[in-house]
Amino acid sequence: MQSQEHLQKENKHLREKLEHLHSIIRLLKKHKFGSKSERYEDVSTEQMVFNEIEVESPKAIETEPISYTRKKKGRGKKKLIPSDILRGEVIIYLPKDQEVCPHDGTPLKQIGAVVNEKLKTIATRTSVVVYKRLKYACPCCDGHVAEAKVKSILPGTIVTPELLSFLIFSKFFQALPLYRLEELYHLQGIVLKRSTMARWLVQISQRLIPVWNILEEKVFSIGYVGIDATTVQVLKEEGREAKTKSTMCVRGSPELSIVLFDYDVSSGGGVAKRLVTGYKGALQANAHKGYGTLERHNLTLLGCMMHSRRRFYKAWLEAKKQPGIASEGLAMFKFLYDKEEAYKKMNSTPQERKKWRDKEIAPSMEAIKQWCEWKFKEVLPSSTIGNALSYFINEYDVLRGFLKDGRYEIDNGWVERVIKRFAIGRKNWLFYNTVEGAKSSSVLYSLVLTAKLNGKDPFKVMAEIFKKLTDAETIDDYEILAELLLTASNLQSCHKKEGALIL
Repeated sequence: MQSQEHLQKENKHLREKLEHLHSIIRLLKKHKFGSKSERYEDVSTEQMVFNEIEVESPKAIETEPISYTRKKKGRGKKKLIPSDILRGEVIIYLPKDQEVCPHDGTPLKQIGAVVNEKLKTIATRTSVVVYKRLKYACPCCDGHVAEAKVKSILPGTIVTPELLSFLIFSKFFQALPLYRLEELYHLQGIVLKRSTMARWLVQISQRLIPVWNILEEKVFSIGYVGIDATTVQVLKEEGREAKTKSTMCVRGSPELSIVLFDYDVSSGGGVAKRLVTGYKGALQANAHKGYGTLERHNLTLLGCMMHSRRRFYKAWLEAKKQPGIASEGLAMFKFLYDKEEAYKKMNSTPQERKKWRDKEIAPSMEAIKQWCEWKFKEVLPSSTIGNALSYFINEYDVLRGFLKDGRYEIDNGWVERVIKRFAIGRKNWLFYNTVEGAKSSSVLYSLVLTAKLNGKDPFKVMAEIFKKLTDAETIDDYEILAELLLTASNLQSCHKKEGALIL
């Protein structure tokens, strides 16, 4: 017969397991039905964990406050509609019976007008461009006939630069699958099959590869690259089952606002090694096992504080958002991110940000590590909070890598936001039919999202590129096309250029 002590231990173990299962259910419900925002309600001053660290940690944190002026928020005046938007004027007249004074019957005289603007949108209108290529003949003989030529972006098709740009903008920026575009044209009485559109996109992506290559050279030349990946499914891939997951990798430069998508069948160290071959500089990523296998003599690996914070946030949700180790950890991350935001609001140079970080962030990071080591002894290593603490401890060297240079960001979030745009589209189209489709998408996603990150209208930029693409022959010609996607970068500011993705 089991002893009372044994039964109590078993009961405690089962209760802990039950609570763990309940926490998993809460997280799954939050993931499926709740907000995707990782918002954290701040703890009170009495709970600020840095107060505890200053008492318990061998090293105290000394900080100097940074002040900046915050603009007062409010409704204010409505923003005007841009002046370059086409306008049409509608004049509203008084009814005839109101055009006289009600007191003495004198006809009213116009003295001005009250003007207001309303926005009008009309569903996509398609037009046809009729090309008449004139023919000429010699009047003296019948032996010579000349015909005017026209350069076509995809010879033998009905494609125009504007049509291609619209398809690319709709699919790769607005996440509309081709079957919906097929329906859109059908409503206008136009038969344009999705298979035809898919073929055009594959063909044009191949012609844009030189532009993609130039963007890759620019990213590698800057010496600071971020990398991340997500999964994608390709149905018709030789030697692989349709349900097998492949990888869409994203590399890029937060300083130049260039992003590069790259399709690969694997998800391990092989693809990561291929994508950074020949590159020397800083590489920022999460703690994916594939990045850990990279050769270190040419690379400075930087970690992602966002991934570390996310583990504490998960533990905080499991704890039902109650005060505890997870909330204390999130308070510390909030302290770090508030400092980083302050540096940007001051429009600090990378050199200035490096000095501020050395003074404020570096000692704080060391204190957090000591706090994690101290708290790790109090929790189950296999628990969610145990995982959060061990992640920070084990990845500490790369997590603090951003302190080496004021150019580096505290996390890899800007790449994640770009991948989110891709993930939104994936929910609509679900999978690629062929490898060619996946590879062409990687090129087109790269160009469209790079244009947006640089504050440009992807539709207008791509249309302009296609108009000039027929004459592009040399590397200089393609360099000009690549520059159409970009705006000047201010490398002397840690506050990045406008045009970030709004999701």
